[in-house]
Amino acid sequence: ECPEDLQPAIFDEDWPLTIWYRIEEFQLVSLKIIAEAVLLCSPNFLDKTSLPLCVSGELESESLAFSKPCTLWASPANAGALELATEIATAVAGLTISTTDDRP
Repeated sequence: ECPEDLQPAIFDEDWPLTIWYRIEEFQLVSLKIIAEAVLLCSPNFLDKTSLPLCVSGELESESLAFSKPCTLWASPANAGALELATEIATAVAGLTISTTDDRP
């Protein structure tokens, strides 16, 4: 039970919502959110709005790449497909984009 004098600082502030999952990989995401919130309240990080936290071995901390060159087709008939394909190709090495209707 939370003491009444502490409740406003905990429940009335605009803290980020953290959902706790049973799956271990998602628990790590929740722990990162909690750790970031605690660190951002500490004197060393008061001037920051976010921190680049990562867990060893998580995908975000590793470079993504295909083992051989791959092509991602972005249909000209699909609005937004090229924009999404470009974003993916920027994040993943070895990926090229094709917008042609002809497949090899």
